[in-house]
Amino acid sequence: MSIATEAVMKQEVYQVNGMNLWYGQHHALKNINLSIHENEVTAIIGPSGCGKSTFIKTLNLMIQMTPNVKLAGELNYNGSNILKDKVDIVDLRKNIGMVFQKGNPFPQSIFDNVAYGPRVHGTKNKKKLQDIVEKSLKDVALWDEVKDRLHSSALSLSGGQQ
Repeated sequence: MSIATEAVMKQEVYQVNGMNLWYGQHHALKNINLSIHENEVTAIIGPSGCGKSTFIKTLNLMIQMTPNVKLAGELNYNGSNILKDKVDIVDLRKNIGMVFQKGNPFPQSIFDNVAYGPRVHGTKNKKKLQDIVEKSLKDVALWDEVKDRLHSSALSLSGGQQ
């Protein structure tokens, strides 16, 4: 089988067409076009400040947590334009996750950051969530440092703790 034939057989999972992004009046990303296929590694590279992280945060709409952001164009995930179609944001983020080079907590409490994943996956029981948060923080040797401030902002954690 030739490489060209193999590439044609891979399912396209994400198609970005003419995507633009503004922070207020600043046009940060201009006319982005990109296809991402399943079972392929896709690298987004470029100099500091060129918009790599901003672009990646659009793929699961995390960018919409940032004030004054406007998006235009098409972000097609499995055939659905996530900018226009009704999308279950929780389901989208279950399928399109991110691991950042540095800690990148949500602007919520330490507890809510740790409990986010279990909540997304359906855990609602308060006691069970408390147990999960405690165990998780103990597993990463942070429990003793943060147990008295679980309801403080996760943004107050040091870089290493994040």
